[in-house]
Amino acid sequence: MNNASHPSVRVRFAPSPTGLLHVGNIRIALVNYLFAKKNGGKFILRIDDTDVERSTKKFENELFHDLEWLGIKADELHRQSDNRSQYHCAMDRLKKMGRVYACYETKEELSLKRKIQTSSGNPPIYDRAALRLSSEEKKRLEQDGLKPHWRFKLNDENCVEWNDLLHGKISIPLNTASDPILIKPDGSFVYTFASVVDDINMGVTHIIRGDDHITNTAVQIDIFGALSGEMPSFAHIPLLSSANGEELSKRIGSSLSISSMRDSGADPNAVLNILATLGTSNNASHRDRLDNLAESFSFEKISLAAPKFNLEDVMLLTRKIISEKTFSEVKDELQKLHLENISEQFWNTIRENLSSIGESVFWHNVLFNEINVIKEDETFVEQMLQTLTNPVDFDEWMGDLKRISARKGRDLFHPIRIVLTGLEDGPELRKIVNFLGYDRLRERIKRNLEFAS
Repeated sequence: MNNASHPSVRVRFAPSPTGLLHVGNIRIALVNYLFAKKNGGKFILRIDDTDVERSTKKFENELFHDLEWLGIKADELHRQSDNRSQYHCAMDRLKKMGRVYACYETKEELSLKRKIQTSSGNPPIYDRAALRLSSEEKKRLEQDGLKPHWRFKLNDENCVEWNDLLHGKISIPLNTASDPILIKPDGSFVYTFASVVDDINMGVTHIIRGDDHITNTAVQIDIFGALSGEMPSFAHIPLLSSANGEELSKRIGSSLSISSMRDSGADPNAVLNILATLGTSNNASHRDRLDNLAESFSFEKISLAAPKFNLEDVMLLTRKIISEKTFSEVKDELQKLHLENISEQFWNTIRENLSSIGESVFWHNVLFNEINVIKEDETFVEQMLQTLTNPVDFDEWMGDLKRISARKGRDLFHPIRIVLTGLEDGPELRKIVNFLGYDRLRERIKRNLEFAS
């Protein structure tokens, strides 16, 4: 179990465009990407769009947007919908080998069989009844309008074994699994089959996916053996669970979808760092980039326990990243917010108080526009105006106010913040004073006095 460099490493991320990508999907994509880059290999993006009814261009475009936003760039792009001729060729080969057979049970009949097996204490494994059908019986079923689905005949005398890059040696007897359906009655190819054909034709060397696929892997290894005689290496990653028990789903509106986090102002690098280090011995750093994450990647650091994803960790890291951004790094983003009079001083004043770049709009209103007046002690406000000098020296002003008012600490600084911003907290008071300057400071103090009188 090591990450020794392998010049021919080829991995794939194979999302289906049937909904929004969430953090669980992206974690799998990221692990594939980091492993490929660590080993000088290729990261393939394959759109698994065989589900014609549910796959949409809208979701496909959204997943492209998600990956672009995160900076995860594919070396190759493929679509399963372009590969149907390859699936037909592979199916013809399996038919000639006698490894597939036609079945005519309906969904209802199969469901009833499973219920009977389960109630009898037996595993719900397909009984291969279709293999006992004569040619005449098959012909009669088809004349009655039944279209067959095709199953792969597992070598059920075998026990499939592989050395998983995370779990070590895994053994699964094939007689514990049902012969998988490869083609549905409508002629569409099932993921189990299409994925194997694509992995062979694309030269995929390592399949890295969630550990919910472990049983599928045993079945697919048997299909790999029938079609190519070879199989890739496998790594099965523990699935994420949310901090509050929220199910990771592709539904629109999920707070754990990538598009939702993007819209909420999360920084892409914060998302990458949290996902790359979650469930590992590495610590998330707001300064690490994809290259750094790839360099430190190792399967040996990944725990087999299911990690919990907390959105608050992403937002906390986002705050740290934003607080260290320079004005030149955010100028374009600020301009997209249609803010006027933005400057380096404006950015340096607010950046440590932002949870997202979008919050700059709020602070722009506070610093440039008329604020809500909250009445403060009139005597103290008059002392603020009396001690204000032009040009403004923050330390001198605070010293004079402290002396004349006999106030100190919070009793001194808090009412000043209220008068100048109309808020209980915010950026450092020194920065606010220096940014506003004499004229606006005087205007806000006088307005507070007018409000009080």
